Amino acid sequence: MARSVAEIKKTMTDAFMADATIREKYGLSAEDTFSNKFSSVSVENILFFIVAACCHVLEVLFDQYKADVEEKISMAVVASVPWYYKMALAFQYGDSLVLDEQTQQYRYASIDESKKIVKYVAVRDKGTSVHILVSTDEGGYPKPLSDDVLTVFKQYMNRVKVAGVILSITSKQSDHVIIIAKIYIDPLVLNEEGKRISDGSKPVEDAIRNHLKGIVYGGTFNKTKLVDAIQAVNGVEDVELMECRYKAEGAQSYTVMSGNNYTGNSGSYIPDDLKNGLEYVVQN
Repeated sequence: MARSVAEIKKTMTDAFMADATIREKYGLSAEDTFSNKFSSVSVENILFFIVAACCHVLEVLFDQYKADVEEKISMAVVASVPWYYKMALAFQYGDSLVLDEQTQQYRYASIDESKKIVKYVAVRDKGTSVHILVSTDEGGYPKPLSDDVLTVFKQYMNRVKVAGVILSITSKQSDHVIIIAKIYIDPLVLNEEGKRISDGSKPVEDAIRNHLKGIVYGGTFNKTKLVDAIQAVNGVEDVELMECRYKAEGAQSYTVMSGNNYTGNSGSYIPDDLKNGLEYVVQN
């Protein structure tokens, strides 16, 4: 925001009066102020006023230029991955879009948070197309959109997207993961069923569920991070991860994960059969 002429002038006169060389040439003391030592018609005062007025005009011009640029930016569609992410979350089920004549973009006439049913979004740039994964929420976990809602969502995204861009939109059940591991335990804390002796809970299973739930929607399952999550449990002394398998929606059987990472088709992961997949061993 542009400063006033008086503000700019004061900044300059304060610096002028603080300069040791100036004080020596004018015979000024440390207690002297500019207004006390220089009259309103003095050459110094007039020069400072002229410079301050010029600076004020320049700052006003810069403010107007900034406002003009920001207005142009707000009217432009920047079709980046974050933009598609934002537009997906803005979807309001059951509401029609209106064309904003000023920006030439489609938008909702009013914002209704209760109609925003898309809670999880992942956008992947495929080069020749944009892949968008979406889910709603049920009990704190991703849940795929029903077929009728997904159809409406696709119509919405095709309406707001940049012309010429190909969208691939999916909403699927979470990928199922089987974890086979040997957990070496402290027998003073955990028993050989994986239960905490003090309260009967199963902290390793809880840690695995929380870890998978905590993976960012659309993110990658990483074996190393899974082992770290298990080892962080009180009573776990070591972890030997034997094998991980996954099954995406529509698959008839599980597939063994090759490598250290797996990026699911659905964007989220849930564990299967932890009771039989985890073996608890007291280390000798």
